[in-house]
Amino acid sequence: MNGPMDGSSDNIFVSEKKSSWWYWGPAIGIILFVISTTFGTFIASIIPYGNAMSYYPEPQQPGQYPENGSTEEQSQWNNSNKEYVDWNLTNNIVDSIIDSRIQEKQIWVGTLLVATAIPVIALLLAKHPWSFRATAIWIFFKSILESYLSMQVQYMIEDILIMIPELNQYLAPPWVYSISGIFQIICCNLLLLSIIVVCSMTTANSEIVPPSGFHIDYDINRKLK
Repeated sequence: MNGPMDGSSDNIFVSEKKSSWWYWGPAIGIILFVISTTFGTFIASIIPYGNAMSYYPEPQQPGQYPENGSTEEQSQWNNSNKEYVDWNLTNNIVDSIIDSRIQEKQIWVGTLLVATAIPVIALLLAKHPWSFRATAIWIFFKSILESYLSMQVQYMIEDILIMIPELNQYLAPPWVYSISGIFQIICCNLLLLSIIVVCSMTTANSEIVPPSGFHIDYDINRKLK
């Protein structure tokens, strides 16, 4: 067989054993993601939104402003009124969070991501031929769920900002944050997908190596001697 030294373009067959870390590396990364997601989902599930305000008794409404009262009485009324307004605002925000059901959505999204990641991890650790395809599908599924949760959080924030109109002058329109969040999610998952593509290409079952100075035909090498 002619080698690259005599100008031939024949392919040379080189037997190479692929490193298992091309499979185990992504598997470890997904395992770390599963651990952090499980922890975050657990924290989200134990936050007592429904009982949050029960620890702070509702203050009494201070009544009419004492226009003819002393400075001390007016100052005391201002403090009582501020406490009353702040308590009601906080209570309305908590009610808005509960009504959005964001806690349940966080739990469902986290549970689905963890549940679907487990078989992907098993395929990668077993170096199954379909492991990288399964990982790519999981990343696509992950992007959809994370984008959905990001939009739900944004809707909840919009409802809260309606209660605090004075903040609107310092913040960009809500849709800007929504698009920015989804864009970040897509970019992050595209990066993960590109890593999986590289791992898949590196472990492809191809033993044909293009001719080069590093792969000299045995017969040519013997003739050179």
